[in-house]
Amino acid sequence: MKVLIRGAGVAGLTLAHELATRGADVTVVEKRLEIAGNASWHAGGMLAPWCERESAEETVLTLGRDAADWWDAALPGHVSRQGTLVLASARDAGELDRFGRRTSGFRQLDA
Repeated sequence: MKVLIRGAGVAGLTLAHELATRGADVTVVEKRLEIAGNASWHAGGMLAPWCERESAEETVLTLGRDAADWWDAALPGHVSRQGTLVLASARDAGELDRFGRRTSGFRQLDA
């Protein structure tokens, strides 16, 4: 089976990897010449189920942990499970403060 995937962000590359491991002939195309400007770049391609759980249903945590298992199997030795690092630009400082008030076991770092 031949498959064309438009977009080399996290979703496109994940799908390409999954289909290729199942025997598909996969081609990925990206319209940008550089990596930047796509959804993965702006959203960080973050996998942080414990952070998301702060305001989401339990299913989000469960699916996020399953996704971490998938990434660990796809890229052995490249997944760290030593906590969650939350980064934000200055425009999102208020969100980080809100997150901190609704969670526990965190510490803030600066540059």
